[in-house]
Amino acid sequence: MLALACPAAAYAQTWSGFVEAKGFAYAERSLPREPWLVGWGTAQLTFEERLAPSLRLAASARAEGWSAGERDVFLDLADRDLRRAPFSLREAWLSWSVAPTVDVEAGRFQLGWGKTDGYSPADAFLPRDLTDPFADEKLPLWGLRARGQTGALRFDGVFVPLGTPWRVPVSSPRFAPVDATVAGLPVVLADGENDLPRAGWGALRLLATFGDWDVGAWGRTGIRPAPLLTVRPDEAYLDGDAVVLPADRRYAREEAGGVELSRVTGSWILRAEGAALFSTDAGLGDALIWTVGAERAFGDGTLLLTLAANARGTPVDPLLLFDRALLPAFVAVWQRTERWGSWRAVWTQGLRHGDGLAKVELSWSATDALALSLGVDVPYGSRYGPFGARPDLKRARAGVRWSF
Repeated sequence: MLALACPAAAYAQTWSGFVEAKGFAYAERSLPREPWLVGWGTAQLTFEERLAPSLRLAASARAEGWSAGERDVFLDLADRDLRRAPFSLREAWLSWSVAPTVDVEAGRFQLGWGKTDGYSPADAFLPRDLTDPFADEKLPLWGLRARGQTGALRFDGVFVPLGTPWRVPVSSPRFAPVDATVAGLPVVLADGENDLPRAGWGALRLLATFGDWDVGAWGRTGIRPAPLLTVRPDEAYLDGDAVVLPADRRYAREEAGGVELSRVTGSWILRAEGAALFSTDAGLGDALIWTVGAERAFGDGTLLLTLAANARGTPVDPLLLFDRALLPAFVAVWQRTERWGSWRAVWTQGLRHGDGLAKVELSWSATDALALSLGVDVPYGSRYGPFGARPDLKRARAGVRWSF
């Protein structure tokens, strides 16, 4: 009986998912039209199945609803729309083990290469969803990926034929303010033309271990997913209690290469990354980005420290480049698992303008399936920095999640 049962178990289907409701209460609002309270509901379902010993399939889909703003009901299969879709496909990939040490994935999948927590130049070319600007959620990609090992060398290659752009915060007084007024009215940004990328990018990463050192190098070429903004003051218009300034989006080509190092030293894990980025676009220019990080475990908790900076100046205000707006910055993350749940504290300090963000999150595991959470997000400092520019985003949040 055992011999008969094992093959059936090996190819069993697996369903999982969660339903979550969360709410945000804001301490301030820039205009009377901005709500004090915002609700957000999410349901996600994931399916996995091993079709054969060397073949795996996975797919997940998400449905969402918001209390603020009106959104058309549509399905955005590649996350290329300006706004977050009520229905989206998160994953849909097929993995094939073509050799004992080589796997090939095709379809829609998540990708992460970064070594340093909080900011990594290796992840800067990956698209992000900043609908919630303090969540920094990575967007999945449609593409082809090959991973494996030959001898002591590990490799990871990715080809994305059609780029997915960053989804930047909603252009509203609360999320996209401008440090200016016209006739006493605040100025806010609005969505202008969006010249979507017509091509994607390719990247290759090589990793190896030499004694106590993990060493890596990567290269990437293609269309940069973070948009470049072109403000159109000639098309400004009055919208009730604010002056609206349209901003067009375009996407530049960029080549990049980077290196990474890490090693265990006593109770610490030390990491460093460096990247050189090149572009002929006058509004983007070149960059030399470096990060250093340290991680230490404290029982069931972890302390992560990261320092990141760009050694080259930008031709425009870094706020308009999104992925470089934060630099230079210091990031500290302290998280711990407790018997009752977990907690996490994050401090991000911008070093150019002195602005920053303080976050605290608590999660209580009421049962194995039910979790309740509380948190606060407090941006502060100069309005010329990425966090101080959004003083009306000070908020408390609460949520409940049921997993299955």
